[in-house]
Amino acid sequence: MGTVIKSQGTDLYWATGPTAVARVVCATGITGLGGPRSQINTSCLDNTEDETFVGGLGTPGQVTVPFNIHKGETAHEDLIALKASGASVSWGIYSSDAATVPTAVASVMQTVVGRVSARFTGYVADFNLDVAGNDIWKGTITIQRSGPVLWDLLTA
Repeated sequence: MGTVIKSQGTDLYWATGPTAVARVVCATGITGLGGPRSQINTSCLDNTEDETFVGGLGTPGQVTVPFNIHKGETAHEDLIALKASGASVSWGIYSSDAATVPTAVASVMQTVVGRVSARFTGYVADFNLDVAGNDIWKGTITIQRSGPVLWDLLTA
């Protein structure tokens, strides 16, 4: 039986260039890597009980990342610029099993030996700011995925 993966120490990175990466500073959660597979109806006129279906293409969902905003943090400025540009980039979520910083090759996030990862492509669809009394500034980015999630749960 495998071991659980602790969320403490989890990092979210994106490729900022052919070999450069940046980390989403102070992320407080990551949700939404799923997305349903579409249905293709295969029913015939002689079906009398129920329709029949086969699985179609996956429908990539949106990844939501809440984070605490830090004054002077260039990564947060870069996320705002990513939303403005609409550019699709490579993203990677990396477990706390090691502290090795991931790399990008040809602007694609790579796996890291010793760290479980989930990698995907997407663009920043939204950058939200939340300010409440007796609290800190909090942000949320919404990343629209495009294509599959590449999982690496078997680290060496």
